[in-house]
Amino acid sequence: MSNHFAKKTFLIAFICCSHLVVMAQQENLASRFYFPGLIGMGMPSGDEQTSLRSGFAINTALEYRPTYTNAFFYRFNFDNITNKYFNNTSLIPTNVKYGKLNTDFFMLGAGYRRKFKTISAYFLLQPGYNITTYNQVGAYQSTLAINNVSKGYFSEKAAIGIEYYIVPHFALIMEPAFYHIFPIHTSYILNPNYLSYNIGFTTTLF
Repeated sequence: MSNHFAKKTFLIAFICCSHLVVMAQQENLASRFYFPGLIGMGMPSGDEQTSLRSGFAINTALEYRPTYTNAFFYRFNFDNITNKYFNNTSLIPTNVKYGKLNTDFFMLGAGYRRKFKTISAYFLLQPGYNITTYNQVGAYQSTLAINNVSKGYFSEKAAIGIEYYIVPHFALIMEPAFYHIFPIHTSYILNPNYLSYNIGFTTTLF
């Protein structure tokens, strides 16, 4: 099973479980933990050496709210963006002319949420770590092999979101976000910036 297929399967299973939350719940410790899940489009930005197409984005998260709303909250995100690219120059660190760029983001940060009746708005800032993976062709004796090359970088994410609450512990989400990857020394990054536009939901499990 491929890594990309496993992520899609996890997201589908997570959405199927959401029907369990169909009524309001009492506030307790368990109801302070939310599980946002979003899918959308990841748009590369900021690289002139490669031509990247808009790709597929998956966001999964664990959020803790000390107070239900009108307060700060804390969120851990595991986000994935996958794009196909075309190599415009020989300067980039891969010899694959047409390839796939896979970026995983592990982010931990805080935000603030404000509620207006059934609508909430929030902003979120998260520093974290990025793993960028791409293909590279190598020659071994008389055989060519395609290898996956992975490199890690520090990164950051800034997002804003709009939530529509169907019940107090279940909401639909629209979230645009900006990601920036920091180079290490002179290490070249295939794409240092991403914009993503995602829709999904958030809910508690208990």
